[in-house]
Amino acid sequence: MAHTEDGAEGGRVGDPVLIAAGAADLVIEGIGTALRRTGALLGRSDLAELARDGREELRQRGILALRRYSPTPESHMELLARRAASREPGRGDA
Repeated sequence: MAHTEDGAEGGRVGDPVLIAAGAADLVIEGIGTALRRTGALLGRSDLAELARDGREELRQRGILALRRYSPTPESHMELLARRAASREPGRGDA
């Protein structure tokens, strides 16, 4: 048995080992869930349509992710306002 900081019996186990074990357990659980879902999918008659829908959903998620994390160009009106504000007073006024 491993000894954790909460007082369990056995040898000492550090945080990195506990975190790695937790991550491994999460991965194994995810693989099991994926395998169960795959089995359920194989029995469907609309598998091609489901694949198209999944592809489109992933495509839309990709668009949203790129919008969220990529720098956005400055809007045209904001650019014009900055240019107007940076002009010297009296210059360009006719």
